[in-house]
This record gives sequence, C-alpha cells and structure tokens, in this order.
Amino acid sequence: MSRSAGAIDPSDVSATSRLRADLASRILNLLKDQKAEPGHRLVECELCRHFGVSRTPIRGALQLLANAGTVEARANRGYVLLHPVREAPEPPALTEQGEEDRELLVRIARARNSGLLPDECSQQEMVRHLDVTMATLLRVLRQLADLGLVERKPGKGWIFLPAIDSTRAQEESYAFRRVVEPAGLLAPTFELDWQWLERSRAQHQSFRKRRWRDTLAVEFFQMNADFHEQLARCSGNRYLLGAVQGQNRLRSFLNYHWVHGVPRVIASIEEHLAIMDALADGRNDRASQLMLDHLASSSRTFSPMAPSPKRPA
Repeated sequence: MSRSAGAIDPSDVSATSRLRADLASRILNLLKDQKAEPGHRLVECELCRHFGVSRTPIRGALQLLANAGTVEARANRGYVLLHPVREAPEPPALTEQGEEDRELLVRIARARNSGLLPDECSQQEMVRHLDVTMATLLRVLRQLADLGLVERKPGKGWIFLPAIDSTRAQEESYAFRRVVEPAGLLAPTFELDWQWLERSRAQHQSFRKRRWRDTLAVEFFQMNADFHEQLARCSGNRYLLGAVQGQNRLRSFLNYHWVHGVPRVIASIEEHLAIMDALADGRNDRASQLMLDHLASSSRTFSPMAPSPKRPA
C-alpha cells in the first residue's frame, strides 16, 4: 500500500536527526502555503536561505520526503514535487533523546558564555568539561554544525564559529536590529503571510501556558527566531532577510542558556502577539513602533545599561 503524499514513515524519523525531521515538516508547510503543483522544483540553495541552515540537513530532509513519496530525485534537476501538499504535519514530538540533546545544548551554551570552552577544542576536552558520553556529544555537535554554529577541524577537533560573546557585541547587535527590523515592516514590498501568522500566534499562545524548564530555552529561541525571520521574509527584501538570519545565528548560544527569568519570556511573547495583532489590523506603522519597543526592552534585558529608544515627536 502506498503512503499518502506528505506522510513521513516513523522509522525514517527515528533514523535521522530531529532537525532533519523538523525541516521535512517545515518544507511541507512551505509547499502547502505556496500551493505548489506537481513538477515544482525544490532548489537546495533556496531552501538553505529560507530556513537558515546548511545543505546537509536540507538534503537529509529532502531524502525523508523522497522516502515518503512526496518528492522525487531527478537527474540534473534535484528534487521535484510529485503531489500537491494538502495537509502538512506538525514537527515530530520531542523524544527522550531529544530532551537529552537539548540539555547538552544548554550546557554547551553555558560553558561557551562563561568562557569554559575555548573557540577551538578537542572532543575529549568537551567530554571532560561537559561530563557527557562521546556519542551524545557528537550527535549534538552535528546538529550545531547543521545550524552553522560549529565547524569540524581536520582530526577530532571543533571550532566554535563567531557569536555574540560580549556586552558590547550585544549592544551593537540590538542597535543594528533596531534600525533594520522596524523598517522592514514599513517596506512597500511588505506582504503579510496570513497562514504563518495564524500558526505563529497559536504557537506563542500555547507556549505561554507551559511550565518552564531550562531546556525550553531552546524551543523558545527557535520560536523567537522564526518570528523575526518570517517577518523579515514578509518584507520582500532578501538583504534584510539575510541580515536577520545572520543575527539569529550569532545570538543562538546566548538564548540557549536563558538566565533572564520567566517574566521576560512572558513579556516577549506578549510583545510578539501585539506586533502580530497590529499587522493583522493592517497597522504596519503601529507594528513597526511596537517592534522598536520590543527590541529596546529585550536589549535592556541583556544589557541593563542600554539606553531607551527615542520616540518620534
């Protein structure tokens, strides 16, 4: 019996990383939103830019979709869509291994932020510092490599790629974002993605009700990064989108190790929801001002001495 288009075999999901399975679901949602027809070509480099990841996880996600009968590899054409995507699944539920991986992500972020892990270190050094098995460490390092946060050296060493790692860098990042992101909401090419908006609104409302634990910082950052990235995508400006994607990568470790308390998590969610409400009402000028306020309040959370933005007269 053939599987329905878009279905992913659970055995396939268990054999690959959560990132690839999550990307497969996100690609399906993208194809559904685009109302893509059979024969639609999936371009690796475009998907990499869209989701802000490297080619390796994209290829893994496309292979999952090929195994499910949704896409097919064609000679010299990459992958093409075989059937319209009418329904797209939610990303797979977090497994016990997935929770273990998130715990290690938080510990790596804490070690990096405190200076315990240098820019370059061997696998054995990380095993000792983090008190973790080699198998778990390598699994998580591969995920970080897919996200563009680490890079493997020849041999058994790893390099942590540049990140926001000082108060000055944080302040400069937020100053840059306060210039770029509010302006994107006012761009003449801005076009709101209503389907994304409703999904994101529901995700924020659901997350707000959850009981906090340290590993939720990873999911909170993913939701936060998606919010800012998708609004940049709606601007219709590829350079603005690239800038926001770059900032998301640079601030990953700071957010994985969340030390700013639950009240700031709730406040950030409320600020995101207010921006979405303003956009839904067609009040992009109001949404732009709310984005400026949101970035200013976030900046003061990370850098308490950061100045408040001046409101227009």
